Amino acid sequence: MHTQAPTALQAAQTRALRTGTPHAASGKFRLTKTALTSFLLGLYFITPWLRWTRAGESAQAIIVDIPASRFYLFGMEFWPPDLPLLLGLLIFSAATLFFVTAYFGRVWCGFTCPQTVWTDLFFGVDRRIDQRFGRDSALGQAIKSALHMLIAVLTAFTFTGYFIDITHLGGQLATGIAPAAAYVSLGVLTFTTYVFAAHTRENICLHMCPWPRFQSALLDSETLVVTYQSWRGDPRARARVPLRPELLDIGSEGPPAAQSYLAGSDAYRGDCVDCGKCVSSCPTRIDIRDGLQLGCIGCGLCIDACNTVMDRLDRPHGLIKLGTEMPAAPSVATAKRTRPRILRLKPMMFASVMLVSGSAMAVALANRSNVDASLEHQRQPPFVKMSDGSIRNDYALRFTHRGDDIASVAVTVEGLPGAAVRLSTGDEPTPAFICNRRSMSERVMVTVPMHAAPKGRVPVTVVLTERATNAPLARLETYFWGPGGAQ
Repeated sequence: MHTQAPTALQAAQTRALRTGTPHAASGKFRLTKTALTSFLLGLYFITPWLRWTRAGESAQAIIVDIPASRFYLFGMEFWPPDLPLLLGLLIFSAATLFFVTAYFGRVWCGFTCPQTVWTDLFFGVDRRIDQRFGRDSALGQAIKSALHMLIAVLTAFTFTGYFIDITHLGGQLATGIAPAAAYVSLGVLTFTTYVFAAHTRENICLHMCPWPRFQSALLDSETLVVTYQSWRGDPRARARVPLRPELLDIGSEGPPAAQSYLAGSDAYRGDCVDCGKCVSSCPTRIDIRDGLQLGCIGCGLCIDACNTVMDRLDRPHGLIKLGTEMPAAPSVATAKRTRPRILRLKPMMFASVMLVSGSAMAVALANRSNVDASLEHQRQPPFVKMSDGSIRNDYALRFTHRGDDIASVAVTVEGLPGAAVRLSTGDEPTPAFICNRRSMSERVMVTVPMHAAPKGRVPVTVVLTERATNAPLARLETYFWGPGGAQ
């Protein structure tokens, strides 16, 4: 098939289209991108302001409390022992990303990547300012810079608010009592957001991000990608040039049955009128007509721009479309064969990882206890003989709980007949300690009469129950030393 080589004038025009803010496109991809950008930005900026009642007080619903090594998610509380859940979440998220990429290409890059979302926000601001003041207005440029910096500061402030209660963060920063890490976070995130989203922009995707290089291993011949249908669009020429005769009856579903391309002839053109809308609307400034490229983020804005031009020319959509890569000169049969299959090895493999990791996380969350308790026998000495002849063993109990509804905990011993339990905090008939803190330490003393004391070491179980409801909280396996067997 003959492909028209761009002239020097066309190349210069293409370079000009790649400068400045991308032109706005309208269509289903732009609508989807706007909806996702608005949702993700709203989620990011609003989430730290959500409140939740915790320990009887209003607190931030979602916050990472680094000094206390806690992560709060509404009514759930995660501690360092819950890190395997984070690992499972990372595996599930990675498998989901790989699965979606194997089917739909770079939709992460085109719609949900933070660099893409914030860059799209800055592009929108720039377009509004250009419309109001003009592209070359000095006042417009100053307003742009001020708005860029304001967005960068708000982004950094919100991020810091995920680690320090955001309702108090502003006052702490203003009075100088905020932690040093807060000022570092605010400065670094302001700088990186301003540089990456306001100035570097598409160069991050083209030159710095490793994902485009890595994701090529996830694609196959049936992955949906943004493609230019050169069999239909070439040779490119202005609309006044007559259309190739075999394209007059073409639909948007596939190529004509017979290929009567007039090779080397300038008397006819394809559907592409070389308007450059696909280039000027592209966030990364590539020309999709040159073929699938590393810089294509799969956002589909070039599809919307091209479809708008096709509407004006009364031509069917699909000159640029989301589909599988097609040969340069396809036939109807070839087009049918290139329709992607749903059941394919690579996506199904990632789906299996998603299923396994997601199920494991669900089981772990369902079985996760809100209580963490440990009991350590004090072996210096292993036992104490009291004045009345009874034998006492001492234990160090450490008790932590995530819930706010445990008022007091009762302590009993199983497997040691005649044993009496006493705590260092009191001598109640039913030994119990008050949960006035999330983490507590108690000294537990277990005493048995001399006639009931075991010979040597015997296993026992210390049982913790919620005193108000008698609900079991933990069973701690340990041992009791008696005279005659201690070493």
